[in-house]
Amino acid sequence: MLGFVIVFVGYFVGQVPFAIYAISVAEDHGHSLREITENSEKLTDPKWTGGSIEMTFITVMLMFVCSMILLWVVVKFIHKRPFQSIITASARIRWKRMWFSFALWMILSILTLVIAIALYPAHFTFQFQAQPFLISLVLGLLFFPVQTWLEEFLFRGYLMQGIGQVTRTAFLPILITGTLFGLIHLMNPEAQAYGMLTVLPQYILPGIFLGMVACLDEGLEVAMGYHFANNLFGTVAVTSSSSAIQLNAIYNSKGVLSGFDNVALLLQCLVFLAICWWLYKWNYKKIIH
Repeated sequence: MLGFVIVFVGYFVGQVPFAIYAISVAEDHGHSLREITENSEKLTDPKWTGGSIEMTFITVMLMFVCSMILLWVVVKFIHKRPFQSIITASARIRWKRMWFSFALWMILSILTLVIAIALYPAHFTFQFQAQPFLISLVLGLLFFPVQTWLEEFLFRGYLMQGIGQVTRTAFLPILITGTLFGLIHLMNPEAQAYGMLTVLPQYILPGIFLGMVACLDEGLEVAMGYHFANNLFGTVAVTSSSSAIQLNAIYNSKGVLSGFDNVALLLQCLVFLAICWWLYKWNYKKIIH
């Protein structure tokens, strides 16, 4: 628990550069401090603050960089364990699994987006611009491994292992960490924009799903690839003004298609699970004991 608290202290301390930047540019563009306080969820939206989309992204990412450093310190010096021990039970990190998972989830996401655009064309706006997109893609490739893998290391690695040592089960750590993962994401602007009940399934379902994957595979590599692909795609392929993390995407979405999005997410997860289960010969007994 102490380690979890230390990492979250780093998360909030790491928000200071973003807060300073976002508030200062918002004031420079005519927003009063009272208006900023009342619309704090819009600080991540450069269109509202008037700030640079790239600088906003970089300052937001600093909170994850800070937390990752502190998680390494906690594991290495408080628990006196190799950092790799919270990533995989294998002798080495299985990078091929991570990249396969990344590619698989990216392909499934592209197919889902094509279907969504075909069914709801008025919901999406094509806004592709080559140079801003390429800059955003490079930034995403640099920073999303830190952001997404921190969450995997913390929730599906450090925390799940700690709860598992207490409960001596697999199912309870999966359920607890998946729920916590979803609840923490309710701080995102999407929850305030569309309502907690609308977005909660899109956070808790992946949280529980990735916990199952981590237990079945005895490591985080598959979950790391999924999470990296998911956040990269959801930022540079399609975005919306209420997204917590924004870059120059190919498409802009008017918001959440709650019915379609939830069903599509469930189907994507089932297809992803079936392919990985067949490929890696997983044993269901690892998640029910």
